[in-house]
Parts: sequence; structure tokens; C-alpha cells
Amino acid sequence: MNRKFFVLIAIAVLGLVGCQKDDEYTGNGIRFSVLSGTEGTKTSYGEATTNDDGKRTSQDINWTEGDLVRIYCPQASAPSTLFEDYSVTPLSDKANQGKIEAANNDPLLWSNTAGTLHNFYAVYPSPASMDDGSGFGFSLTSITGDDVNGEGVAAVVTLDFPQEQKPVEIKDEDDSTPTGNYVATPDMRYLYMVAKAKGITEPGIKDQVFLSFFPSATAIEFNIQNAYGSKADMNIVEVFLQTPATGMKLWGTTSTDLAAWNYETAKPLFSTPEETDGGHKASIPFTTTTDAGDAPTAIAWEKTATFTFFLPPYVEAKDLTFGITTKVGDDQFATRTSALSYSTGAPIVFEAFKKHFVKGILVPEGATWIVGGNVVVTDWTETPVDLDFDE
Repeated sequence: MNRKFFVLIAIAVLGLVGCQKDDEYTGNGIRFSVLSGTEGTKTSYGEATTNDDGKRTSQDINWTEGDLVRIYCPQASAPSTLFEDYSVTPLSDKANQGKIEAANNDPLLWSNTAGTLHNFYAVYPSPASMDDGSGFGFSLTSITGDDVNGEGVAAVVTLDFPQEQKPVEIKDEDDSTPTGNYVATPDMRYLYMVAKAKGITEPGIKDQVFLSFFPSATAIEFNIQNAYGSKADMNIVEVFLQTPATGMKLWGTTSTDLAAWNYETAKPLFSTPEETDGGHKASIPFTTTTDAGDAPTAIAWEKTATFTFFLPPYVEAKDLTFGITTKVGDDQFATRTSALSYSTGAPIVFEAFKKHFVKGILVPEGATWIVGGNVVVTDWTETPVDLDFDE
């Protein structure tokens, strides 16, 4: 079946709206439409809304062509995999609205047994979007004995946060009139979401089943400025976050059981990430590919660079150190770091599952570099950090 359905993506509530039968009989196609909103949890960021103080209170979230959402239903009569991918097409005049259809033209089908209670689990993006094999893992396992969650299955979803978060592109913030301020567009596939609806029975023709998506990553957007005393270009090779050996892990695989998740009142509980080298450093390469190889991004004096990290949401992020590596000559680099703290010295704590904004970091030229190595400056004298995040 090849069906298209209208999608409305609202501003205030995260969600995937959904399931509507073709007619009054079981065994027919389940219809879905998608609904999304703020908190930075969709496929591309739109315009931000600010309050009278100039602080961001919300941010539009837009669909992009071909976005895939995967929906699982253990009680579905077809397909045998019990899941299907649904593709989103944004409307030409409103990028935050679109249409959705089963990507393979075979939607999930209602159970053939009247009165069956259906449970739905949804993930964004679909694992099919992750061509490198990372992203979502998902398993449905039957539960025997004492079923504490009352759903008969364990619906375990696994998220893979990479150590190196390569941007989609790095370019001037204004295509038509360049400003010299550069923005690294994040790979939004790592801004994961999960959704769930439980105990759904034979809805009528016009009834809908709501699946409210919950953001399953902590996003931190940084804006830094070239404050070199010499007024020279700041040639960025890499930016990174790191934590102490005993601190939170910034990358790796983390999982949760959606069947055990009380989605109406609580956040999903994710496990401590598993990784191979400690997981205490996550980086964003800030280079572009040229005929001569990877070249650093040159930020002119007093101009800025903006970029976003996506972190596992298993715990609040704190005791973070921000670092930057710049190229200062042939095979010569300088690395400088700064603890993320307020002017009082108290560390900044980033609440899990939300998007945060850190702005006003002035990058000094710092100490002299040494040939073939790195110079680490642990304390910057110019670090006016203003934390501004969505409540």
C-alpha cells in the first residue's frame, strides 16, 4: 500500500501522532502522522525564539527530505519483523510540516484478533539512516515468569554516541552575504528520540494514537570568538570536551528498556555508556577537505565559530573541560583548554535530555607552541562564559 499522510509539527510539544485504521476491521494498515516541537530534537534547527532579555526560550525544529522514523509493534500482524520505516516529506511552504508514508510501501498492520492491546515503540532516526552501522540498536525479547512491566516483552533500545562527531558541513552563517562567522552544522542523526504508547485497542476510523517523542541526548551548543592579541586568524583543527577519569563518559553505547519506561511521568533511564578507551573525550573536527588534504577552518580576528556536541543522557553533564586545537605553522599545533565554570568558580551543570547554549568564550593566543607537539594552557584568563539554556 502506498499511502501519504499529513504531518503537523507543532512548536510546544514533542511527539509523533499516530495510528489510524483504514476501516472498522482489524488486520488493516495503521496510519501515522508525525508531530515534533522544541528542545532541539529533530532533523534540523530552525529559528530561535528569545525573551525580552535576549535569551533563547525555544527553537523551531524542521524536517528534511527523506527523514526516516522506525516504529515497532509486537502485536502487529505484518510485517514479520514487527517494525516499519516511515519516510517524511516536508511541505514546500512550511518546513516544520510534512507528509509521511511507509518507506517500503508496506505499513504496519493491526492484529487480526479483535480486542488485541497494541504497544508501540518508535525511534528517530531509523537505524536505516545510519549507513556506518552506528546509531540505534533495538531488540524485542519475550519475557517469561514475572513480567514486572506488564507488556510481555523487553524492548531494549541501544544508542551509539561516537567519539568523533563530524559535522555535516562547516560554512559561513550567511550564504548570501558572508560575515566571517562560521557554523558547523551538526549531524542531527545523533540527536536521538524515543517514543512509546501502551495498551492501544482498535481505534475508530478517525481516532488517533499519540506517541510523544522524548529527546534522548544532551545537546550543548558553543559559540567561541577569536580574541588573539596579534589579530591573526585562528586556524581551528579540532574542538573537544573532556572529563576527569572518574567523571561522566562522553561517548559510547547506552541502552534502556522502553517496555519498563513509565513514559507518562518519567524520563527514560539509560545505562552508563560502554566504550573502549574510557569515553572521557569527545571531539568535533573543524577541518574541510581540499585537494591538498584536510585544511583547518580560519576564523578571522573577533569573528566566531559555532558548533554542537551531543552527549549520552544517562547523567547530568558536569566537570567538563572545553578544548581547542589550532594550527600555527607547518606541523605545528597549539592546544588550549578551559574548565567550564561560572565566574564564581562553580562548575556549570548541564541537565540531561536538554539543549544548552554556551556563548562568550574568548579564545586567546595563549602560550607559545613547540614544534611537533602541543602546548596545553589549563587556565584561560579570558573566559566570560554565559550559560543560556531552555528551561
